[in-house]
Amino acid sequence: MNEYELPLVFFTVLCQWGIGGIIALTLYQLRPAAQLSVGQLKYLVLGLWLVEVVGSSLSLLHLGSPFGAYRAVLGLPHSWLSREVIAFILVNISLFLLLATCWLRPQKRAWVTTLGMVTSALGIAAILVSAQIYYQMASHPLWHTPLTQLAFLSTALLLGFATLGIYLSCCGLSVPRTVRYGLLVGCLLLLATLVGRYQIAGASAQGIMLWWQLVGSLLVGGVLFSALSLRTRLAPSVAVIAGVALVSGEIVGRMLFYHNVMGQFPWF
Repeated sequence: MNEYELPLVFFTVLCQWGIGGIIALTLYQLRPAAQLSVGQLKYLVLGLWLVEVVGSSLSLLHLGSPFGAYRAVLGLPHSWLSREVIAFILVNISLFLLLATCWLRPQKRAWVTTLGMVTSALGIAAILVSAQIYYQMASHPLWHTPLTQLAFLSTALLLGFATLGIYLSCCGLSVPRTVRYGLLVGCLLLLATLVGRYQIAGASAQGIMLWWQLVGSLLVGGVLFSALSLRTRLAPSVAVIAGVALVSGEIVGRMLFYHNVMGQFPWF
């Protein structure tokens, strides 16, 4: 299973999910008619924070010596890996401040919105820095392509906007166009990424895994977009099934991303 790099799979997918959720929430909060109550906002941000913390923590499992992780920052001037570490530290600090504000000063909506924008900007930067680690490897065409950046961004948008759309629907609130079309953009970016990636020599579809991603991410994402556009209130069971399908589809897709290169020997 080393060729799937599971710690990195869960790290990248979960962290991108959390960042995408904050982006979606911030855009939603910028609307004058945002309807989330204080309690609903608090628990949504708490959930996104937990996703981000779990994802960041799992990244340590990829290290040969997790207790030596602090040394990763020493290569900041020349290493994209070191820059990734710093970027996600900043994201986690900003997201924690957002969480603390939502719980301790929920009446300060301007603070919440400002911290949401800061966290979103840091998150997008962190995603692009993370993608650069793979893009810089010119000897691996399946990674050395702008499709790597698009794939990481599509995961953030797809899971982030889907999460907010599902949450709003289950709370009985209307799902605005901003959220619905954010989900659609995530689906379209993913589709463009898949079409482009499988034009590159050496791309492995791995049979059932590709179909899992197509159904779990693309098909379920498209059906969810349609359901939210029809103002259909999702039943809790349907919401859970849709959420699990989307997350599992992205996890399997990211496993293929690593397998396509790590499964090749010799690797260097």
